[in-house]
Amino acid sequence: MYLAVSPRWSGLTVGVRPGPHLLFVLYPAFGHTLPMVPIIDRLVDRGARVTATTGAAMADRVRAAGADPVLYTTDLSTAAPPDHLPPDELAERTLLYLEQILAIAPVLAASCPRPPDAVVFDTTLWAPSRVQAARWGRPAVQVVPTFASNEHFSVTEKLAELSTPLDPAHPALVRFGERLAEHAADHGVPASVYGGAGELNVVTIPREFQVHGDTFGGDHVFVGPCLSPEEGGWAPPADGRPVVLISLGTTVNEQPGFFADCVRAFTGTGWHVVLSLGGRVSPADLGPLPPNVEAHDWIPHGSVLRHASVFVCQGGMGSVQESLHHGVPMVVAAHHPEQRANADRIAELGLGALLDRHRVTGEQVRDAVDAVAADPGVRAGVLAMRGHVRAGGGAERAAELITAHATRAAAV
Repeated sequence: MYLAVSPRWSGLTVGVRPGPHLLFVLYPAFGHTLPMVPIIDRLVDRGARVTATTGAAMADRVRAAGADPVLYTTDLSTAAPPDHLPPDELAERTLLYLEQILAIAPVLAASCPRPPDAVVFDTTLWAPSRVQAARWGRPAVQVVPTFASNEHFSVTEKLAELSTPLDPAHPALVRFGERLAEHAADHGVPASVYGGAGELNVVTIPREFQVHGDTFGGDHVFVGPCLSPEEGGWAPPADGRPVVLISLGTTVNEQPGFFADCVRAFTGTGWHVVLSLGGRVSPADLGPLPPNVEAHDWIPHGSVLRHASVFVCQGGMGSVQESLHHGVPMVVAAHHPEQRANADRIAELGLGALLDRHRVTGEQVRDAVDAVAADPGVRAGVLAMRGHVRAGGGAERAAELITAHATRAAAV
């Protein structure tokens, strides 16, 4: 049995065993790392020791949460793919993705001098993580920052509907299956480990947002978004204007024309507009701004959303869940298939409005913002979902579940 004594407290008693040692396998993209950081923070506070494999760009965030970062030594691309690719290119990219994630296997194997008590991995890195956990004979925990899959709903099939159809007999996809089998055999474990039997699945969305959420059993726990403590420093205008936050996230934000068009459309309206540009567009690129518009390279979204009436975004799951946490309806201009899947769910649940990002104009954004803000049905739906989001327990609940899973396995 573990005693939850935080290593942040210097008064550890000699002879007292601290909490479990956990290996976190992180995909080094903002949308995947940010939900993991609060979980790590909560685990460290509970007394766990955390080692985290990640990319150099995320090392400081991981370290600040209390984990010991171990950096990947191979290229692990986090760039968003183009909207549409020819079938051959998409198949080849799928195989390349597998080769990239399998290449981190040596880093995982060398990350811990002794096997950790459990391996906690981002769903993107499922293959090498499951194999390494099996090699060590340790339990695995999959953290799913998007929709989860089961026999009733498949994320892979949903994304295929929204993307380029692929022939399973394509040579690159055949090779995909062969490489999985080879990787398992090379490490002395059966290929059946890829099925994830016995895993705990921590899903960072509420069950009510999950497609067919009522069909998932106890091996999937929907804790809702895992958010860091909100940073302050932003205050709404004193004139009482309603606030709209506009952001395209971290992967598809290099669109100065879109932001400039929004500035023109909202100039002189009753809205106070906050533009979070994402780092690839500078406020200077937009020229002089009217009094009711402000632009930032980046601003913590939570600090604005707590005051906002509408959020205009690209539909990334992190943005969607943070908006729902604050009870803010959305106007979504989705880009790649994963975002379009999220947007479809938003529309199905009546939580906002969708725009065609290929033809969207600033005027359409403004009109959609006006319509969503005035729709009592949308407002009621968003407030109900906010209740579900906050009831999930977030990072604290995730840390509790992971600790219990590792503890049970260690006691066997």
